[in-house]
Parts: sequence; structure tokens; C-alpha cells
Amino acid sequence: MLDIGSKLRAARLSRNLTLRELALKVDLSPSLLSQIEKGKVNPSVVSLYSIASALAIPIDHFFPDTVMHDELATAHVQDVRTMTASELRTLRSVTEGQGDDPGFSPTYSEGGPVVRENERATIELMGGVTWSRLTSGPEASAEFLQATYDVGGSSGPKMSHHAGREFTLVLEGQLLLELAFEKYHLDPGDSIIFDSTTPHRLSNVGQVPVRLITVILKCT
Repeated sequence: MLDIGSKLRAARLSRNLTLRELALKVDLSPSLLSQIEKGKVNPSVVSLYSIASALAIPIDHFFPDTVMHDELATAHVQDVRTMTASELRTLRSVTEGQGDDPGFSPTYSEGGPVVRENERATIELMGGVTWSRLTSGPEASAEFLQATYDVGGSSGPKMSHHAGREFTLVLEGQLLLELAFEKYHLDPGDSIIFDSTTPHRLSNVGQVPVRLITVILKCT
């Protein structure tokens, strides 16, 4: 059995952080962190990556070398199916540079620069959102995606923020972008650019699915 709790507690205490201080850094409640440390609750993959990032330790600190890759690979598959778009973007933000590419399948039928429509790596997320990667593999500095929001779909129940800068073009449907204290309604043909560090939320407010193209620069 993996002893994540005791390792988390040791790492937190070594940095002289209280449960409340760490909770503020990772957007979790102190009581949940306490339960994780006591082994009563297992953290999700996105929570564990956020904790590791806040403590400035590699994710594999919590796993024995012999099981780390299998545990993370299995957890990625299980967790991605139950993540919102906001949660997955947060996860991908904190895993940048750690050699992981959570969410998308690493297998493509062709190499080279061309990606056929029926060969796109795709993720179906909670909230009625689907991402399709428009590149043949992960890019070091950007994501190039086609996203679909079902009727009533959204990136998550509340606003989120992460590192990066987003460029979005709406192809079909009506998209609502909540950006800090402002709201922007986008129709087909409309485009928008914004910093991902600003709290934001995307929602389909029309009667047909929204389809859009987005580029996310992975700037820090």
C-alpha cells in the first residue's frame, strides 16, 4: 500500500508549513489535507500534482520507484474521465516539464506534421466538454485544440485560473466567457485573447453545441 499520507506530512513539516498554509496554496481544505495525511482519504491525481508543485518536490516522491509509473498511468486514465476542462488544464499546467502528458493518448497512426480528422487524440471530460488535439503530439510551448461544448456544457462549476495565454475562435454555437468580473458573449466568427491567469469560465449558452478552436500558450 502506498504511504502518501506520511510522506506528505513529512514534506509539509520540513518546509514549516501548517495545514492551513498548504491548503491555501493548493486550493484544498485543511480538513481534507489532514485526512490525506492520516491515510483516511486518497488524493486525486490533480490534487497530488498540485501538492507536489506547492511543496517543490517531484510527484514520484510519493511513490516507490517500482510502482510509480503504473500507479500514475492508471490514475490518469481514471481521473481524466471524471475531470472538468478546468481541472484538466490545472493538472496539465502543474505537470509541465515533468515528462507527463495526462489525458491524451500517446499513440497516433501517422507521424509527421499532418493530423487527419479521424486520427485526432481526444479527451471526453465532465461538463459536456470534448477536447481534440490538432497536433500529432504534445508541443513544448503550446496546445492547439478543437473543443466542443454540449448544450448546457461548461469548463467547470466555478472559475479557474492557470498559467498561459489563450487564443480562441468560435466556429459554431454561442459561447459565454466569464473573465474576472466581465462577461463576453461570442457568436460564430468571434475571437478573443486573454491571460489564463485571470479567473475564467467557458459555457455554452445556446441551443446547439459550441465548437471552437483554441491555442493555449504555455507561458509561465
